Amino acid sequence: MSEQDTMGQPEDLAIVIPVWNIPQDLVFLLTQISRMNIFSEVIVCDDASDVDCNPEHLGFTSETLGARLTYIRSPEQRGAGAARNIGLAAVNAKNVLFFDADDHLSEKLPLIWRRHIRDEIPDFTIFRHTDSRVLNSEGREASFATDERQWDVALGKTNEKLLTREQSAHLCTISAYPWNKIYRTGFLRSQKINCSETPVHNDIRLHWLSFLKARSILAVREIGAIHIVGERDHHLTTRRGEERLCINEILEDLTNSIRESHRNTIFMRHFIHFVDTICRWNLNQVDHDIRAKFSELTLTAYLRFHPDEFRVFALWQPEKAESIVKFLLREGA
Repeated sequence: MSEQDTMGQPEDLAIVIPVWNIPQDLVFLLTQISRMNIFSEVIVCDDASDVDCNPEHLGFTSETLGARLTYIRSPEQRGAGAARNIGLAAVNAKNVLFFDADDHLSEKLPLIWRRHIRDEIPDFTIFRHTDSRVLNSEGREASFATDERQWDVALGKTNEKLLTREQSAHLCTISAYPWNKIYRTGFLRSQKINCSETPVHNDIRLHWLSFLKARSILAVREIGAIHIVGERDHHLTTRRGEERLCINEILEDLTNSIRESHRNTIFMRHFIHFVDTICRWNLNQVDHDIRAKFSELTLTAYLRFHPDEFRVFALWQPEKAESIVKFLLREGA
């Protein structure tokens, strides 16, 4: 029997899908799942939708999906992070993939899944994705150039590898998405890793703590997801108000977690780079009337870093460090 033949057999993999008010997208994703036949559990977490997002009412059952179907509806809207956490608590499978209802699975995902379970199962397997903005503008399957460069740094000319600490620290700086990794469920639970239950940026905690605490990470260059970006209320690019300020608590918690880790030095310098990038990106996105608040938040985020931590970062990224110092002098005056 060939590898392609064995791919039709469902394995011990759950998919957790948060959904809010997009039943038509959920139908597309569930149809993909029914055809892919690699999942043992499908857990749909409805974040108090105003329209019917119950999979059974949309024509899907455990039989049609080829996997046990669980539908959980929250009595009040709490955000995608809370929905994912609710789904994770309900998982029985030994492995889990979080996936947003408005994104698409790639036909390569079964190959990625087979690599995840081929030998000793890693704490998680990370894979590439393509962004619809790149696909539409450039006609190629890829994420943005900044992420692609980090993949090249981490993997070199290989298509997959178990990452060293240095390589994992580099790859950690790609966009913090929840749906580009297959996790061991036991790893997430034993390390108490989940999403922050914030209105936006709820996947940053999951992403960084996964890299920080994993002992074994498999990186696979294959594209396993297609990220569909549009102008919808729940998309980060459309959120410009005070809800963006929630990132302050997330960054503070992660700074402390990295500082307490035995991987402190190598991860901290990459984290400082990330903090600078995400804060400046937000400053360009938020409404004008809260820009002063976000500028103050950015100052606070920079000043959390100890002088020795910033010194290591400055030796690694002198131009970026100089830019941060100029921001401190200008905005802190």
